[in-house]
Amino acid sequence: MAVVILTGLITTYASAQTPDTLNPVNVTGTVRTDTVLTTVLVQRFDKKEWIQFNSLSVADVVRFFAGTLVKDYGGIGGLKTVSVRSIGASHTGILYDGVPMSDAQGGQIDLGKISLDNLREVVLFNSQPPTLLQPARAYASAAVLSLRTSGDQADSTGATAGIRAGSWGFFNPSLTLRHKANKHFSQSLNGEWQQADGSYRFDAYEQDGSRAKRNNTDIKALRAEYDAIYRFNYTSRINFKAYYYSSHRGLPGEVILYNTRSRQRLEDQIFFAQAGWQKRIALKSRLAINAKYQYYYNRYTDPDFLNAQRFLENRFFQREGYLSAAYTYEFNHILSAAYASDFTFSSLRRSDAYTENFPSPDRHHFLNNATLKARWDRLDIQGNILHTYLQDRVKAGNTPRILRAYTPAIAASYQPVAAWPMRVRFFYKKIFRVPTFNDRYYTLVGNTNLRPEYVRQYNLGVAWASRDFSNRFTWSASVDAYYNYVRDKIVAVPRQNLFQWTMLNVGTADIRGIDAVLYGNKKWNEHWRTSLRLSYSYQRTLDITNPSSPLYKTPLPYAPAHSGSGNVSIYYDKYTLGYNLLLSSYRYRQGEPIRENMVEGFLIHDVSLARTFAYRGQQRIRAIAEVNNLFNTNYEVIRYYPMPGLQFRVGMSVDF
Repeated sequence: MAVVILTGLITTYASAQTPDTLNPVNVTGTVRTDTVLTTVLVQRFDKKEWIQFNSLSVADVVRFFAGTLVKDYGGIGGLKTVSVRSIGASHTGILYDGVPMSDAQGGQIDLGKISLDNLREVVLFNSQPPTLLQPARAYASAAVLSLRTSGDQADSTGATAGIRAGSWGFFNPSLTLRHKANKHFSQSLNGEWQQADGSYRFDAYEQDGSRAKRNNTDIKALRAEYDAIYRFNYTSRINFKAYYYSSHRGLPGEVILYNTRSRQRLEDQIFFAQAGWQKRIALKSRLAINAKYQYYYNRYTDPDFLNAQRFLENRFFQREGYLSAAYTYEFNHILSAAYASDFTFSSLRRSDAYTENFPSPDRHHFLNNATLKARWDRLDIQGNILHTYLQDRVKAGNTPRILRAYTPAIAASYQPVAAWPMRVRFFYKKIFRVPTFNDRYYTLVGNTNLRPEYVRQYNLGVAWASRDFSNRFTWSASVDAYYNYVRDKIVAVPRQNLFQWTMLNVGTADIRGIDAVLYGNKKWNEHWRTSLRLSYSYQRTLDITNPSSPLYKTPLPYAPAHSGSGNVSIYYDKYTLGYNLLLSSYRYRQGEPIRENMVEGFLIHDVSLARTFAYRGQQRIRAIAEVNNLFNTNYEVIRYYPMPGLQFRVGMSVDF
């Protein structure tokens, strides 16, 4: 197979000018997807909104989306992954400024490592983004989380400095530098440092009413991002990003009766550089080419490991090269088409005591996707077919078979009454994921016999929106019912620590649920404004693998029947008061649904107060105070991984 090179016909237009013709003005901006008109459920937060969520990382924002489950192992440095509608974290694709992200650790992106400091928008798409000009990998997941940074909008020269501090030694300074050289070239540099000891107290599991302290929860992390954009004209632009992240952290592990001690450590280094070129060819076609190189290193140590040496060290290196080309063509005002082709080369190596017999796999991954989209006044229909080809080559051990698959998807949105701001939507999608490097080759975990995991998704929903002509009151609401059928579901369950996993094929899963979202914004007068956002999810997840098994029709691990979130923000002149809540019903960990395996439900409250200050006639200084887990609730997201209690944070940012 080969990567498809997309070309188009360039048409040049010339027009005569008269002496009094006005000089052309280029208007740039961000095109936001209308969440009501879309054929799939789209949920979005921008920077102004998540400031009220008392958030540090992307994981803190994603937990407010309907239908999401953030598996959080506690503290700032704890592993945080997101599963959408209980399909699994490996089915959630991550786009960082439009380019896919990947991670060697379990094939899942740790959202706790992705800071909000340089982001401007977080968007969750069920199924896939509805836009046509995107990489083929955007179609290869059951859900897509799109992260947009501020670096691609550096349209001014200036700087922003910020600092945050809080409970358990939390300290987080940051700095952003922006430079606009001329109308063609702009660049920015963003960096931050984060550290905390994370030694929070929690109610001990012993029945004596005692309190214990979480240990080995410290973290020190450095992140730096550089962005550059060159605009040839309004039809063509090139963007470049370089990203570096390094962290040293403790892995607290499970809390065992009368023993909270843990000494496992994890070091991470991530570097990637990506570049993209977008070009409008004539009036009806566009071309986008993206390339990326990524290097990932992690080192795990366990000085208490039960082997002859009483010590375990794992060092892994992953390198990845990525190339994508996408092309769209608009036949007329109704019909459009797109084609995208991706190629990814990945390799995994190690340099420790287990190097000799390690498979050292290389992976060649080809994706080709074709899409058709038709749009009338009240009806939208979009369909695509994705071809996947994946081959692993190993230097030792068994070579997994080559995987090939065609997976279709179709989505539609219809407005029943032209005068009503209401849309009915439906989508169906079949997709699969292959076992990752973690699943197949990691020491004590890998299983080359794991089967691919197939998913069939069905969704039927309705969305409303209303707006008065004065724009003083806006609201939107949506309700989506879904059914997911998962075959050969792969479940990753941690054992004694967060780096060693047990990989299991559960078999077949039946997942049904409802997601509901409500948003309202009211401007009372020139001084007062309020906003409200509520989300609720109901789901029933069942293991239907074997009717003779005692686990037949029992819930899947860590899948609550009820979950939700809420946010209320009150704005008065330069003040903002925010209140947030998160709730979850009980759920079960791996095993039979008995009392010993139950994880209790929780209801968490956060509040914040922010104020902006005028500096030389402009509001350039912002101060904020936050109280998280206001009522000091003792709770778990993952069994035997207690979460932090009452905590405080203060922060300030200054624009120059």
